[in-house]
Amino acid sequence: MNLQLRLFTSIVCLLLMLSTSHFAHANPSSAIYFTLEEPFTINFLRQSSQRARYLQIRVAIRSDDARVIQAVEQNQPMIQDGLRVLFSEQSMDTVSSVEGRQQLQAEALAVVRNIIQQELGRDNIDQVYFPSFIWQ
Repeated sequence: MNLQLRLFTSIVCLLLMLSTSHFAHANPSSAIYFTLEEPFTINFLRQSSQRARYLQIRVAIRSDDARVIQAVEQNQPMIQDGLRVLFSEQSMDTVSSVEGRQQLQAEALAVVRNIIQQELGRDNIDQVYFPSFIWQ
């Protein structure tokens, strides 16, 4: 019986060492990014004294949950529509400042999270990024 106990203890210790070794070498960041296919282009002609002004934004979404990214991809038309409405509501003053851009990013995150929450029942979206933000 003593031999069986020592054998069992040795196996448990070995398994613990192997599992600890595996986690020590695991990638700590499992971020998954999804970039929406088309950039958003917004015209500010009415706000610019008849001078053509445009905003073009490319949007990328980050999550650590592959199912959430899959839901983002599957619901891309709904997300694009929600973001298009948000971006169209902006003024030139808002998008031309760093603070305004950061606020817009936070609002875009809220839009995407709300849609994914409705569709998937969870909203594990870490961040919304603007890899391209062109204002002219």
